[in-house]
Amino acid sequence: MHVKKPEPLPLGETKPPRLCAVCGQVSYSLGGVHPQCAQEQADAGRLARIKAEKKAELRDKPRASPTTRPWYKSCPKCRLQMHIRKKACECGYRFR
Repeated sequence: MHVKKPEPLPLGETKPPRLCAVCGQVSYSLGGVHPQCAQEQADAGRLARIKAEKKAELRDKPRASPTTRPWYKSCPKCRLQMHIRKKACECGYRFR
């Protein structure tokens, strides 16, 4: 017994489905590109510019002093930053 269903015969000339130029999936939109893909493609330049500006802003921003980090303390002997719950530093200094 054959379990595979037969494929229907084409009634006329069949065209291959349109593929999205961005993602390569079948697209049923008139332009041939998914709306989501078109939006990603249009926003790519703007997003790259925004990321570059943020990176430059972070690079130019002065760093906070080590004593301002919450939940951390510095060792008075070696100035190493460690979590508040640590009892001893790697250098050997013991906190009270």
